[in-house]
Amino acid sequence: AALNAPVGEQISWNNPDSGNYGYVTPTREGSDTAGRYCREYQQTIYVGGRQETGVGTACQRSDGTWELVS
Repeated sequence: AALNAPVGEQISWNNPDSGNYGYVTPTREGSDTAGRYCREYQQTIYVGGRQETGVGTACQRSDGTWELVS
C-alpha cells in the first residue's frame, strides 16, 4: 500500500504474530538518473516495544518489483 499511496499519506501495518507494528509515509517521488520511478519515505516501527525511525528510498525495477536503494 505504501508504494501506491499518495505522498504524505501515512500507511500503518502490524504483525499480529510478533506484535510489531509501524507506519510508513511516502515523502517524495520522482526518477533516478537511470529513469526509474522512485519514492522516498519515512518510517516509524515498534519492535519489542521499542520505537525506531528511519528514512529511505525505493526504486521500481523494470520487472515491476521494488529495490531499496538507501
